Amino acid sequence: MPYNRRMGPANYTLRPCEAGTLLDIRVRPGSARSGAVGVREGRLVLAVHSPPEGGKANREALKLLGAVLGVAASRLELVRGTSSRDKTVLIKGMSVADVESRLRLLKC
Repeated sequence: MPYNRRMGPANYTLRPCEAGTLLDIRVRPGSARSGAVGVREGRLVLAVHSPPEGGKANREALKLLGAVLGVAASRLELVRGTSSRDKTVLIKGMSVADVESRLRLLKC
C-alpha cells in the first residue's frame, strides 16, 4: 500500500484525552535516514536509524516526534505499542487543535 504524501490534519488519527492528545504513529526502525516520511492508515510514519532492540527505536522515535512538534521529548509518553511498529503516543498538555496546526506545517 503506497504512502499518502499529502500531509494534513484530516489524515492523522488524533484523539483528545484528559492529559493532552493521543497520536497514532508507525515506526520504521533501521532506516538509512531518520525523519517523518508520510501518513499510512491514519498513522504518522517515522523512519528511525536505530534498531528495534532494547527500546532504542522507541526512544529515537519520541525524540524525533518531539522535534517535529516542537516540544520536549519529556512531554511525550508511549502509551501503547512498545514492542510493535504501530504505537500510540500521548502528547501532554497539547490540544488536538495545537497538534493539528503543528502537523500541518510538516512536509515530507
